[in-house]
Amino acid sequence: MPIYVEPWYNSEPLTIQVGKFSDVLKSEDVKKLQSTADVIRAEIDNTPIETLYVLAIRFYDLGQKDDAVYWFYTAQFRRNLYARMIENVGGVGEPAFECRQAQLAFNKLSGKWINGYAGGVPDKWLEILAQVINEGRKSGYVGLAYPKLTFKPETEQAAVAEEIAKELSELRQYIIDNREEMAQARKENGIEGKY
Repeated sequence: MPIYVEPWYNSEPLTIQVGKFSDVLKSEDVKKLQSTADVIRAEIDNTPIETLYVLAIRFYDLGQKDDAVYWFYTAQFRRNLYARMIENVGGVGEPAFECRQAQLAFNKLSGKWINGYAGGVPDKWLEILAQVINEGRKSGYVGLAYPKLTFKPETEQAAVAEEIAKELSELRQYIIDNREEMAQARKENGIEGKY
């Protein structure tokens, strides 16, 4: 996936700067990446969202596209938590602003590829969305991964997570309701098998 979101990620040459998982995320070994994903899952509330997007990209690049879809939507859920819970975003150069912009860039740039794939495997897509919705509702406090930034009180997060879960559930229902039309559009637009 030829994308870059500086300074966190560049596909060419492969550069990853997302904290303690940076070196292992460069691995071309799928088993090592899956082991890393298990560690990240165990530490997810303390893991920056940018790391989750890079994990999704690396899974995609190594041909583990279902894993890529899962981590992409997990990152997206948490990105939405971040965007709605952060206070004092500031402007260019401010850490809260830069993280938010990076998350938006990761979502847009990798989303083209990952959603392009997901649309071709709708049963798996729906299954992954259901899993992410369920897990997202139980997300730990988003501020844990960004201790130097200021977020709304943790007591407000459950309601925000429920809003995001509802939005993702609406996407899931849209896919169910429009599955045949989406498949036809993919064929007509030459997307089938492209991703």
